[in-house]
Amino acid sequence: MTPAADVDRAAIQAAADRLLPGTPLRSTGELTVVQLAAEAGDRRRLLTHKHRDLAEHFQARARFLAGDPPPVAALKKKISELEEANAQLRAVEAEQRELTDFYAHVINELSVELDRVTAERDQLLGNVRSISLVPRRGPLRTSPTR
Repeated sequence: MTPAADVDRAAIQAAADRLLPGTPLRSTGELTVVQLAAEAGDRRRLLTHKHRDLAEHFQARARFLAGDPPPVAALKKKISELEEANAQLRAVEAEQRELTDFYAHVINELSVELDRVTAERDQLLGNVRSISLVPRRGPLRTSPTR
């Protein structure tokens, strides 16, 4: 092999060693040949034509890891947790919206009832005349103090 090929192979191997544990420097971190080429700083053609053995070895190691590197798996877990929290918040919000609608209905009914009772009271009080008290003359006497 030529020294240039050895340098390319070393760069690809180093890129694979960074991608598999989830510590990419130049790529998205996905375990694909395209991202391996991006991580190595090479064109994909080098992996698919010239160094196919390295690409196949990388794919085998990626399959052994069962998919995602640790940072991607952590992000997917976080997304799942956030989606669950979002669903719970939406349920609470829907419940509170129903409760608010119920309270608005009750307030409306009470307002109508208050208007009816106030009108009835005003009608009844319209027939009432005030009675004035006769003013008293002089101080009130209680029992003799002597």
